Amino acid sequence: MDREEITHVSSAAVTVLRVTPLEEDGTPDHGWAMTYHYREPVLLGSGALERIPSFLNAPGENLREWLPPRRLAAIVAPLDHEQSRDVYALAQGLWQRRRTGSAVEAWQPQEPGTWWYTLIPWWRYNPDTDRWPLKELEGDHRAYAFGDVRPVNTYAWPALPPFPEAKALGPGTQVVIAFTETPPPPPGLPPSPEPPHDYPAAVPRRRPAPRGRPPV
Repeated sequence: MDREEITHVSSAAVTVLRVTPLEEDGTPDHGWAMTYHYREPVLLGSGALERIPSFLNAPGENLREWLPPRRLAAIVAPLDHEQSRDVYALAQGLWQRRRTGSAVEAWQPQEPGTWWYTLIPWWRYNPDTDRWPLKELEGDHRAYAFGDVRPVNTYAWPALPPFPEAKALGPGTQVVIAFTETPPPPPGLPPSPEPPHDYPAAVPRRRPAPRGRPPV
């Protein structure tokens, strides 16, 4: 049986995460982008899944070859994290879009007024969170979310931190990392666009009364 191993694991302590659901064609639906702020940082982990064919593990076999690794990512936090419900809510958001996937952004504070910014444009939900290695972390931790980092097709990513204008993510892009002075968005969903001034006001409609009873 082939053996799979998650290697090259690294983690970044981030305080802001944003999950943007993807449409069927892979474009982000920014109107439903949910931002989470954490007073206590959570870990954005990255790694590679290497599959070692069984015939390369035979006794006395000196040949070591690997198939091309798959990129993986995880959201990890201590079991006693003070905002564990918010971390779980983020994981639920990724689960809800497990069929089409989501884009995940993260902000890691640096010097005052500056952040490291990470964009994973296509996070494909993976339910097997127990596979994420935690033994190198101090204390009890849990992988709340686990996903495959998939390469995206070509589409324009709108102007978002740290990009001052729309950028095109070329085919094959898996991760974008940058340094920015643009602050992360506030928690929650983005504000709804203002309706035009001539937009008709909603007229309340009266619910029909049940039969056999007079209207109130």
